Amino acid sequence: MSSPRTKAYYAAALFNEGEREFNLRVKTMLDECGFETWFPQEDAGFLEDYMDEGMTLDQARHHIFEQNLEAVRNSDVLIFNLDGRVPDEGACIEAGVAFGMGKRLIGIQTDFRAVEPGGNNLMIDGVLNYEIAADIEQLRSKLTESDISVDLRSELPRIDISANQSAYVAVTGPLGAGKTTLLEVLNQQGGWQQLEEPNDENPYLSEVYASPEDLAFRMQVYYLAKRAQQHQQLPALGGRIAQERSILDDGEVFFPAYHRVGAYGESDLQTLMDMYRGLLPGLKLPDRIVAVDAPFELCMERIGARSRDGEQHLDEALARSIYDGYREWWDTLGADVIWIDSGSLDLVDSPEDRAQAVRTVHDALEVSTSAEVLS
Repeated sequence: MSSPRTKAYYAAALFNEGEREFNLRVKTMLDECGFETWFPQEDAGFLEDYMDEGMTLDQARHHIFEQNLEAVRNSDVLIFNLDGRVPDEGACIEAGVAFGMGKRLIGIQTDFRAVEPGGNNLMIDGVLNYEIAADIEQLRSKLTESDISVDLRSELPRIDISANQSAYVAVTGPLGAGKTTLLEVLNQQGGWQQLEEPNDENPYLSEVYASPEDLAFRMQVYYLAKRAQQHQQLPALGGRIAQERSILDDGEVFFPAYHRVGAYGESDLQTLMDMYRGLLPGLKLPDRIVAVDAPFELCMERIGARSRDGEQHLDEALARSIYDGYREWWDTLGADVIWIDSGSLDLVDSPEDRAQAVRTVHDALEVSTSAEVLS
């Protein structure tokens, strides 16, 4: 059961008797689950109520807008009712505001038109992360089987550490950005333990780019399991740890990226996301995200030059999907991303640029940098 303090916002049309009756059924379920729910048809009221109290029409409209906006801001999860020929315009705005604030969103859509070709607008499905219940009981299950307090888009905590304390960063970025090179620099010149991506034992990596429809789902399950094992080992390691991609990369970037290019369908994506969300609450997550960034064309040049096993079959559309996925994810993290521009820094041959990369990470974490690195 959800904590009684968990706040839900219910976004839905409320303009006829049938809509309001269904909304009340959803509200009853949310009450049973222990949510503190903002229910606009009761909590915000209707225009005529405020006009009867002496407000003008414009004043009443603005008053309801301000109340609902504040309720979205204070919510932990927004329930978005998608029923109707198209979803209610106001509910769409509320969902967009909630998504921009990093809230968890879950849809409910009982309308049979949901199964027609084309389905919902892709932006609507996207903000819901394809998490849409088909009825009230399925919505109940989605709300009670997961930790609503887990916010996948919220800012990572800023840490303040000295040279003798531990730190944990995830080095992230698209294929060809230079993550492995930066990890080596941090290890050799910054004293960071290097936790490499579990690629050597990956039974799918050499063939997945040639047959993504056959192998992508299984490979993502493999990475999810291996990455979770890495995260479980982190508390025992101590010191400064730089991990080559974390489990966040899987759920926030790779799962959706492969889905966007048709490697698997929505059911497989939902299965992956459910497993991902189920694992997160029990894992140690990075203190900060290091974003290794470079122009897409340069990344593709590097991929072609390094000749890693299987990458000769990499489709540019998939590489672009992963690249764009990283930029979208990084944008949601705001100022808590540590940026390394590997397009302008020569991390292979320039001692000055290598030292600058280490300083950038250390300065962001307030870790002291040794004289050897600075020289």
